[in-house]
Amino acid sequence: MPNTRRTAVLRYSGHAANDLFFFVLPLVLPVLLIRYGLSFSEAGGILTFYLVCTGVGSYVLGRVSDRIPRRLVMGVGFFLSAAALLGAGFAPSLTMFLVFIGTTALAMSSFHPAMYAHIDETFGDDKGRVLGHYEAWGSLAIITMFVVNGMILERFGVRTVLIITSVPALIMGFLLVGYRPLDSQLSGKAAEGEVVPSPSAVAPSVVVKHLPDVPLTEHPSLGLFLTFLSSMALRVATVAAILNFLPTIFTHHYGLGTEEASWSTGLFFAGGIAGSLIASRFSRIDRSYRILVFGSPVIAALVASLALDAPLAIHACAVVLFGFVGSGLLINQNLVLSALGSRFGKGEVFGILMAAITLASALSPVLFGLAVDGRGFKAAIVIFSIPVLLNAFILVASSRPILSALKNAAE
Repeated sequence: MPNTRRTAVLRYSGHAANDLFFFVLPLVLPVLLIRYGLSFSEAGGILTFYLVCTGVGSYVLGRVSDRIPRRLVMGVGFFLSAAALLGAGFAPSLTMFLVFIGTTALAMSSFHPAMYAHIDETFGDDKGRVLGHYEAWGSLAIITMFVVNGMILERFGVRTVLIITSVPALIMGFLLVGYRPLDSQLSGKAAEGEVVPSPSAVAPSVVVKHLPDVPLTEHPSLGLFLTFLSSMALRVATVAAILNFLPTIFTHHYGLGTEEASWSTGLFFAGGIAGSLIASRFSRIDRSYRILVFGSPVIAALVASLALDAPLAIHACAVVLFGFVGSGLLINQNLVLSALGSRFGKGEVFGILMAAITLASALSPVLFGLAVDGRGFKAAIVIFSIPVLLNAFILVASSRPILSALKNAAE
């Protein structure tokens, strides 16, 4: 029987440490533009390279986590990602910086597929609640990173930011490698009463009961799984393009300083905390798909509004709402994908999920950079509100067979 309190703490603190690696590069991107004399398209290309490495690593390491202890996959991944990020801080050239950043991306991609699989195997009907806390802890860490590292970047430079970001990963590596209870495959066999810490405080706690999963007698078709995965990738393309360039947009388009611009991403994740916790209260497989259908057009409208000539306070509110809706949809997306991908191993299906997310994210920054270079920020923002509208159209067009498959999975 796992030490459930410690398992919960490792789950959420591990997610917090890992998510720092996803957004440390966008944070320092405005400085890299100047240091290496990059165009916006070249800066987008660096983000694309980073995310491609993450996507490839996610699928491979997701499959690996179905075959060897997940604590080792995650723990060693933390060690390697921290070491490579430290190397990037001392890289003597752009080429060496890219080598270290690519290694960082491959190593840090080990965490999400393995931990998503652990959550999916461990929890039944309370999956949505646990995923909500999981996403909220990640958002809280990212806010802290952007506020603290934004001040550090202004005063001490990129190297110090990369060093500080690597420290939590080193700590998590030591904690995870030696924690054998994470190897347990609980799948509804755990006792009732795991303590799940709130992201705002260690206490009071939320008691989560493990309910047994009902085995599927027939898997949903592969076509439905791929259709949903493709539609999801379109939404991620919109979110990733805007999110990765938020500090740069607020610096070069709205005229803020580097430190103030770093807060823009913090606003997104502040909304994300609220969205994650609220979505966790009502996210269930029988309603998640409808939430995705109605939420996607809202994201399109919020993104397009960033191109308007409006007071900075209006744009700040739009970014908060953008994070709120985006995080809520992320939880529901994971619940739907887990059900539609029941034919795969748990680590594999979430490896596919993370690969799809990151590869969609990989293309969008460089395309957004090209759009900015060619059309300017306003036109680029409007253009990149279109993919999420296509996502909504696909979800509506395929709603009948997917809802039927989800109904069968829930019975």
